[in-house]
Amino acid sequence: MTRQIVLMSGLLLLSPMVFSGSAEHPAPIIPKDFTAMQQLIGTWLGSTEMEGKTMQMTVTYELTSAGTAITERLMQGTPEEMVSVYHKDGDGVAMTHYCALGNQPHMKLKSSDDKVMVFEMDESVGIQSENEPHMHAVTLTLKTDNILEQRWTHYVNGKQADVVTFELQRQ
Repeated sequence: MTRQIVLMSGLLLLSPMVFSGSAEHPAPIIPKDFTAMQQLIGTWLGSTEMEGKTMQMTVTYELTSAGTAITERLMQGTPEEMVSVYHKDGDGVAMTHYCALGNQPHMKLKSSDDKVMVFEMDESVGIQSENEPHMHAVTLTLKTDNILEQRWTHYVNGKQADVVTFELQRQ
């Protein structure tokens, strides 16, 4: 059964409406690489060096959107907090990184196995141009079931500027 939206005197009412066809959606086909990423779900703590200071950080991974996306919250609770969304992309996996730099680079999974996932931009979706400072790639390495390394590759003027590494421990 679906619902019909009815607008009466400025009020939004939902009323049941039956039509031909199934109200059920078929279950999405989830790529094997995305299923492997689900082992990251949970809370991770760690630290990194930023601008000469050691910064403590929390990273969380949550499954959402009927099991078709994983949200990642980096540096949760800080002014530098960022969100990435990993999602099914046809037969593959892609991600969008909502960066503190003010852009949203889109990356695709280039290679993976049970422990290492390499995402990289293959076109300039989410940035104004390749010259804009942006995160260009991320490699997620599950060193053990409880230790995760993130390696973020930062580009400036179309070239690699640096790599920031986060070492995280599952909580």
